[in-house]
Amino acid sequence: MRKKRYGWLFALACVGTLLVQGEKTQTAQALSFPLQTPVSHSVQVGGTLRTAVVSEAPFKGALATELSIDGTVGKILEFTNNDLFNMDKNYQYTKGGLADVTFDEKNKTATVKLSPKAKWSDGQPLTSRDLAFSYEVVAHKESGSVSYGEALAEIEGIEDYHDGKAPKISGLEEKDPQTLIVHYKAMHPAMRFVGSGYLWNTALPYHYLKDTPIKDLAGSEKLQKTPLSYGPFVIKKVVAGEAVEYVRNKYYPKKPKLDKVTLEVVPVSQAAAAMKAKKYDLLFEMPAEVYNKVKDQKDLTIIGKKELAYSYLGFKVGHSNDEGLSVMDKDSVVSDRNLRQALAYAMNIDQVAKKFGHGLSYRAKSIVPDGFGKYRDPELKGYPYDLKKANELLDKAGYKKQKDGYRTRPNGKPLTVRLLARRGSQNHNAIVENYIEQWKKIGVKVKLVNGRLQESNTMTNKLLSDSKGFDMWLLAWTLPPEPTADGITYLPNSQYNFGHFATKENSELVYSFTKSDKAFNEKYLLKQFYKWQAYMNKEAYIVPMQNNYYTMPVAKNVTGVSLANNGDYYSWAKVGFVK
Repeated sequence: MRKKRYGWLFALACVGTLLVQGEKTQTAQALSFPLQTPVSHSVQVGGTLRTAVVSEAPFKGALATELSIDGTVGKILEFTNNDLFNMDKNYQYTKGGLADVTFDEKNKTATVKLSPKAKWSDGQPLTSRDLAFSYEVVAHKESGSVSYGEALAEIEGIEDYHDGKAPKISGLEEKDPQTLIVHYKAMHPAMRFVGSGYLWNTALPYHYLKDTPIKDLAGSEKLQKTPLSYGPFVIKKVVAGEAVEYVRNKYYPKKPKLDKVTLEVVPVSQAAAAMKAKKYDLLFEMPAEVYNKVKDQKDLTIIGKKELAYSYLGFKVGHSNDEGLSVMDKDSVVSDRNLRQALAYAMNIDQVAKKFGHGLSYRAKSIVPDGFGKYRDPELKGYPYDLKKANELLDKAGYKKQKDGYRTRPNGKPLTVRLLARRGSQNHNAIVENYIEQWKKIGVKVKLVNGRLQESNTMTNKLLSDSKGFDMWLLAWTLPPEPTADGITYLPNSQYNFGHFATKENSELVYSFTKSDKAFNEKYLLKQFYKWQAYMNKEAYIVPMQNNYYTMPVAKNVTGVSLANNGDYYSWAKVGFVK
């Protein structure tokens, strides 16, 4: 069961979500969850699966991966337009999806072959034109998509298309209705991973959308209310921001066991009570406080695994120039590495984890999540709680404490750091206030933007629009299933580089493990990848806070739900109720 969807980058699948679950490392890593619900050989045909996504904000935007920045929309689309490609346990491409791919390093191409059984929910075949159309929408400058970046820019002709110099993408060859050949400027080591972003992993129905200008697609009724599907289910009804109802897609290659699926948005405060009342059969995005209330419920199976995600504190050290590239601001309040490191050391992450995490999370020591195994540098220690070290850093850097207990900047001006953070549950809000108090202990005055926590969508818009008025923010990334992909996030041309930091050393390190031919050798790749992690840790532009377990409660009469990378595209079609 694919937990996230990947184009590039589906970090924004949980944009605005501070993952404040946590526990000390030894406790969290001692947990063990099954990856799937118990298998039953007696599954009834029919029934309605009632699901919910835990969120404090209504979902918004187009119901299309190409144009979405909303995490709940990602869950909505799992039932309709799931990933085209299958992947194995190592997150690499494998055969058997609605599309298969073959790479040709010599000719610098990727040949995508669609299954002849792949059809849209209106009966029309899924074609290479639909695949190419997705690239055209993502790369179009006026589409509103935030997924165009470094990886897709490797396709021949896509930059000219993006800049409005060409009407089509010359590197996309629609060989026949079932075959798309993608021509690249160069081949890269990361291409073997499904989440690398060099290939787009979903499709848009060209025949259905071609009469709508690309700049109007995101707001169109066809993508807001009545999108077509090539997945096991098709959307029948949308209650804006609140709920979705699905029915079987009769053209799907494998007939789903279920008749219908419903999905609702439920706030944290109501989620546990709803599961105890058996209102839902399955819950997506369950936070720790809900897990703690339902973990012993006898009518539920809790499945889970280490998440490819991290929560973090980010610093705004630059801005986006007229060309859309990140440039540094030397006058930024947080441009001083000593200040950034001090703020990191002052955060009592382990203490917060112990109180609120219920064993599901633990302090992150690297920008690369634990879930990636050997790709995370095991030598890094991150920023453990150390008020003495934080104060020493500030003292040596010239941040002098005044009579009121707060510090001034080295130039003598008052120091106030503006924090952007989302509004969440009662626990979440208390944790944000805790960190503000911790920073006060080292003499740094931190104020919330506009004096309050932000609604999730408002915060997202501020980050994506390079809004002024904040110096640091709290957020979380959910990463695509490609270990080195996070590096591309922090390049100057990435729209996800919210802090807009841009250094020559960072770019060179990222390119060394993402573009260099030497990185086809895994030993070299790991060596350079570890160097980059150490560099990011030292500079503290992004301070990783926690790694997490992703858990999902599922009613015990439901079978077929899995979080494993099992190479099975048809997962949701197999979900049903035990007879």
